[in-house]
Amino acid sequence: MGKENKAHTATANRIARRYSASYNVGEGCDIRCDGFVIEVETTATLAEGFQRLNQCKDAAYVAVTNKEAIKDALQLAQGTRVGVMDPQGNILKPAGPE
Repeated sequence: MGKENKAHTATANRIARRYSASYNVGEGCDIRCDGFVIEVETTATLAEGFQRLNQCKDAAYVAVTNKEAIKDALQLAQGTRVGVMDPQGNILKPAGPE
């Protein structure tokens, strides 16, 4: 579903390059970096992404595919240890204990 979305794929590849990682198209987190994971989400899949990452033991980030989703992502991240990234991979809310 969301994995075939062009914005999702472009954002995942851009952020993976930024963090010298690779985009995992299959099951599991989209991007696995040294010490943290990133799940790229569209506006439609944001809530699911947070649910998945709340189970994650590693430091975890949701990266949004567009600027319009940033406000919703930051709202969903309140009270969680999940961090938020913009479509360029800039950290807007650090991952960590809440």
